[in-house]
Amino acid sequence: MVRIRSVSDNFWELQVPQRMNKLVSRLKHAAIFIPLTFFAIIISWQYRPSAITADGHTYLQIARNIHYGIGLGWQALWASPLHSMLIALIAYLPGANDLQYATDIVSILMGGLLTVSLYFLATLLFDRKVGVMATIVVLSFPQIVDIHFSTEPEITYTAFLFASLALLVATVRNNSYASAILAGISFSLAYLSRSEGFLIMAVTLAVLCGTQGLRFYKTKLARLCLTIVLFFFIASSPYLHFLKKHYGAFTISPKATYVMIWMKSEVYHDNDKRELANDDLWGLTPEGKLKWQQPSGLSDLVKFLMSHPAKSLSVYLHNLATELPGRIPNSSGNRRFPQVYPIYIAVLALIAAFLRWGDDSSVKKAVVFSPLFILLILPVFTGGWSKYLLPYAPLLIIAACGALSQVTENLGACCNNPRLRRVIFAVPVTVMALLSVNFLSALAQKSPVPDTDEYRYRLKLAGYMRDAALMARGKFGPGHNYMVNWNKMIYYLDGLWTPFPIADTLTDLLDFARRNNVDYIVRDLDDNEIDMPDSDLFRNTPPGLKLAGIYRSKDLNYAVSFYEVLESSK
Repeated sequence: MVRIRSVSDNFWELQVPQRMNKLVSRLKHAAIFIPLTFFAIIISWQYRPSAITADGHTYLQIARNIHYGIGLGWQALWASPLHSMLIALIAYLPGANDLQYATDIVSILMGGLLTVSLYFLATLLFDRKVGVMATIVVLSFPQIVDIHFSTEPEITYTAFLFASLALLVATVRNNSYASAILAGISFSLAYLSRSEGFLIMAVTLAVLCGTQGLRFYKTKLARLCLTIVLFFFIASSPYLHFLKKHYGAFTISPKATYVMIWMKSEVYHDNDKRELANDDLWGLTPEGKLKWQQPSGLSDLVKFLMSHPAKSLSVYLHNLATELPGRIPNSSGNRRFPQVYPIYIAVLALIAAFLRWGDDSSVKKAVVFSPLFILLILPVFTGGWSKYLLPYAPLLIIAACGALSQVTENLGACCNNPRLRRVIFAVPVTVMALLSVNFLSALAQKSPVPDTDEYRYRLKLAGYMRDAALMARGKFGPGHNYMVNWNKMIYYLDGLWTPFPIADTLTDLLDFARRNNVDYIVRDLDDNEIDMPDSDLFRNTPPGLKLAGIYRSKDLNYAVSFYEVLESSK
């Protein structure tokens, strides 16, 4: 009997496979929602108010300066301002006017951007499977989760750095000037978050061009790189103009002079003459400016390092050793966390360097490994501080996931047993899932509270600083300009901040205060500061000042005096 084929038979044979293929294709494109959902779960689980760190109040103060209408303020001369500008912008929204709360919103938004950027970068370098795996592992990484809850800009810098690298790969892959323009703007946003963003861009583009050989300047890639650089400078020009206006010279790194001074005293110990009072930072020049408010350049750095070359080399090698995978010291609150560069991740990333990454393999490797060149530069300035190294850890994780996936795929391709082949293909996902579980278990553990006299003293002191500031804010009102030392009291005063200089005489200090329109000078002294050189300047109440308020702690030898600055009698 001959069976007559119906129209429905043709439909199921022709249409259903096409529809299934479309469905599978749509599901593949929807893979980004897997890491985004994972990110939402992690943030909901781990959420806590952002901590005001030792440097974090500086970024909050820039946001406060914007709200009080004075622009970025002097703080933006050494702290790149984008993170603060985003905080200030969010704080204008109804219900988010508290800067610390606005910081939480900015961090979560930047975490979402980082999630998307990681996924697309890993997918462009390898495939969607690696994109999902690498993104989930990075989002599980305890230090990455931790920087979501800080007032410092690491999460913003990391998010824009990976957005820039993803756009850079898209630029090369598609030969697209539109992507190049976006990459240049994104690199600018990374630079405006942390100044080393410029260095990462410069090194990565240089290595990219180097992959094209000696005649790279004739390639389209070189023209795309020039487009990126052009739009980087266009997007960065307002801030570069701000730096030039205040430093009097073209400046890329806003904190070059500060880092140089800090490096001399804290890293190289000023060639065996340490400046305990930070006079080189906070002392006054003959023109009445702070000493760090002078431009420094590469020639100044070379001159200092070559003054004692043997010592400079010794310090450099020591600092370099503290940046090696497996040796990086975690910060005090993160001691239970894995290494910033776990040795097993570093080994897999090293294996990836010797594998082929599909089309444009050398270009892809340049994008991933070139930013790590900064690890050879950082030891000049500092030891293995995890906060400076952390933004580059996701690069190693992406390379490690790519290596594991590629090796197992090659093994599976050589296997004739279908069941064993499926097992081999499942290995990368299983390994990375177990790694994520391991990271998450470290997050679930609470940090032990240090049971030391020093810790309890510092905790009490921080609380009394906050109480003193809240007392002043209640008495004088918000918005006043305070001259105050570098501490967290600055945030709770809710006003403007003028740095407290190291002055030889009270006259010099008062001249500085009046030039900067200071309303109140704040003196906070504890056991460690009673014998500081300038503490005698405030014995009794000197002329030109009026004692406006005193705060005394309950059980520590700690007091805060608030002096109103009177108008000059001249």
